[in-house]
Amino acid sequence: MHRPRHSGWLLLIPVLVALALISAGCGGSGHDLMVRKFFTSAATGDVATLGNIATVSFDPNKDGRAQNVKFVSETPEQTRPLKIAELEKLYKEAQAAEADFSKGMKEYQDKNIDAINRIVKIEQSGKGKPAGGDLQVQAAWTKFRDDSAVVQKAKSDAHKALLAERKVADLSLPDDDAATYAEATEITREVTYTADVRSPDNQVAKKTLVLTFQRVVLKDTAGKIKEGNWMITGLKDAGEAK
Repeated sequence: MHRPRHSGWLLLIPVLVALALISAGCGGSGHDLMVRKFFTSAATGDVATLGNIATVSFDPNKDGRAQNVKFVSETPEQTRPLKIAELEKLYKEAQAAEADFSKGMKEYQDKNIDAINRIVKIEQSGKGKPAGGDLQVQAAWTKFRDDSAVVQKAKSDAHKALLAERKVADLSLPDDDAATYAEATEITREVTYTADVRSPDNQVAKKTLVLTFQRVVLKDTAGKIKEGNWMITGLKDAGEAK
């Protein structure tokens, strides 16, 4: 059977197109696909997709809709060792301290409940003062109440510090507990893009947008590495693009 001489070119067209696309992407960032997905999901209100890739959004009703998004530059990766295991230990110690304190406070209250009830009534009424042995109970109970606030704040602060330290790890590696690994490293990079942003009132302006990407890499005691997914954790409008 006779085969047209140009059939070979037809077979090559898909390959050439693929090569052209790869070549066009060489000047971009490895995050380009994720960025396009981010802006598309933001514009369409796809909160499910956004929740899987970002902690920020680009609200079309407030920020507008980004179109013709183009890569400009990216910073080198910055790394930071995470102290998740250390902060979790401190939080557990704060929990234990609060539990011990509450137990001691409850025991004192149970032993002196009648006097404490009298003292509380006097304090609430604002009339008179405790007398006799109630004065000593009042001093002790006041200290218990003051110390209770201090102990509870210490536990709350420890918990907040732990959550802040492990925030990116929990997003980047949702199925792993970073506190159980020998090492956890947070990696951060900023990538700059330009985009034609159409505002809610239908005005278009070319803007420079800086996105922060973060992920966490874990290492176990055997030296095995587990890399987390990149997350978009920051977005800054750097103003009009030149």
